[in-house]
Amino acid sequence: MVGALTRPRGHADDRARDLLLLGTLPGVGPARLLRLVQAFGGASSALRAPAAAFATVAGSKAARARSDRSVADQVDQALERADRMGMTVLTWGSSAYPEDLLHLADPPALLFLRGRLELLTRQPAITVVGSRRVTTRGREVARTMGRALAEGGAVVVSGLALGTDGEAHRGALDSEGDTIAVLGAGADVPYPRTHTRLFDAIAERGLLVSEFAPGTRAAPYHFPRRNRVLAALGRAGVVVVEAGARSGSLITVDHALDLGRDVWVVPGPIDGPACAGSNGLLADGAHPLVSIDTFVAELGANTVEQAYAATVAPTAVNPEVTRGDRHEPAEAVLRHLAEEALAPVELASRCGCSVPDMLATLTSLELRGRVVRLPGFRYRRAA
Repeated sequence: MVGALTRPRGHADDRARDLLLLGTLPGVGPARLLRLVQAFGGASSALRAPAAAFATVAGSKAARARSDRSVADQVDQALERADRMGMTVLTWGSSAYPEDLLHLADPPALLFLRGRLELLTRQPAITVVGSRRVTTRGREVARTMGRALAEGGAVVVSGLALGTDGEAHRGALDSEGDTIAVLGAGADVPYPRTHTRLFDAIAERGLLVSEFAPGTRAAPYHFPRRNRVLAALGRAGVVVVEAGARSGSLITVDHALDLGRDVWVVPGPIDGPACAGSNGLLADGAHPLVSIDTFVAELGANTVEQAYAATVAPTAVNPEVTRGDRHEPAEAVLRHLAEEALAPVELASRCGCSVPDMLATLTSLELRGRVVRLPGFRYRRAA
């Protein structure tokens, strides 16, 4: 069976349409879409699967909607709009799809992009997050942080929300630097409306990223999904400027820690509710960020790229050693995990396969209860 994260054959537009159609069905989010693709060997196969089998994985509502012509029309209109607006559409199978996102448990099946695509691979990239209801102090810190990071050569990644996010983007643009906005709506839908000018500026000078189809309005349940993408794209780490006890920024931090990212937090007043969540992160062991200048100086593009390459770059594969493993990837993975926990990149190297193929195999094994995912994006064999 072909895994969801392999590089499938077929026309890219067809793959995008099939994945978007599956993801548009009621009750089908990223995790269930992944299960569908893996269960049936691809999006196209899932759409053609017998109704009963499809319903077992996707649910009865999705099975009924699969043949609804209005759903297909909605998908076609969204893709036509993306084309008219000059968006780039990437799927799991696209060579340009960011590998960092494949490290997520439920990577977006599609990305709709507007702007400078090269920013997806530009390093270092730092995600800056914080509360929407940020204090005046928090606004100043976020804007100064965005400006200093951009001046230091970093890509500033944030979520275009009110408060911290918007100020971080503005700081990066102030210094003519690079910034990526990850959206909770379509890449053609400015949200919030008060950020329309900022949205347009990032589309022109930076990069807008959305997993939601063009025309999709913002909804509360979109933002936790957006937060996992924020964490993954901030390869060099996540900075929390200011966060209350229930801030969505804490979700981003959870994803960042699960991916093995470093988390820095700007300390705040101990009696201020606006900093209750961020100060709690410090109590849990996050790095305190007490000087923006020092932080940016230590970040350094060369240092971050070299550290990342040394940590996750796969070693050369010896085809004579791994040839047998290619034909039995699941068995090979279980054999390698018998004595130690390993990262997907190391497993891919040992088994002589691509990282996307290995991620597909690991996801399948995890769903079957054969392996367990650990913090720091490592896997071990289940007991």
